[in-house]
Amino acid sequence: MTHRWLLSAVFGLCLASVACGSKDQFDEGVAKDILEANPVNLDGEQVTITQMQLDCGVQSELWDTPAQVSQDRTTARLTPVGRNLNFGDDPAIEPNFHLPYAQVRGAFSLEVAEVSSIKDGASEGTKLVEAKAGIKLPQACFQTPLPIMGVKHGVFKEDTPVSFLFGKRDDGWHLEKLVH
Repeated sequence: MTHRWLLSAVFGLCLASVACGSKDQFDEGVAKDILEANPVNLDGEQVTITQMQLDCGVQSELWDTPAQVSQDRTTARLTPVGRNLNFGDDPAIEPNFHLPYAQVRGAFSLEVAEVSSIKDGASEGTKLVEAKAGIKLPQACFQTPLPIMGVKHGVFKEDTPVSFLFGKRDDGWHLEKLVH
């Protein structure tokens, strides 16, 4: 008798879990799961790096020691080792940013710290998600994800969430692209 009861309980839980998860459902958890499930292609996105990460990058020969190139700009010339991590341009320090930043290109695993908002997209079956997300890099200098800068009024901003466009297909929701 106990065996039948246990089997019935397991069967009931299985049914309940199938009923709860719908491929039509879209919320913060679904968006986060999709963004973190597979590497996301980024092309020319800006990420912030800490001063400690910048210094570690010099020691690890990812880039040269930062040098002032103009009155308002200091850069650390990228090396082939840094390019192999998919950094696309020299890390820079500018007075209008609180932290050094760098450009990245390639496929990156993301970590989502917070989903700020979810809105219906411009066309049916789409959602626009604003989230604070960072890229994960397989290198000792980057123990924490590098935050991706969002774009506000056409300019990259450190404190602006990133906008992602999702689309609904027959098999559920998918990330379409990062939008500006």
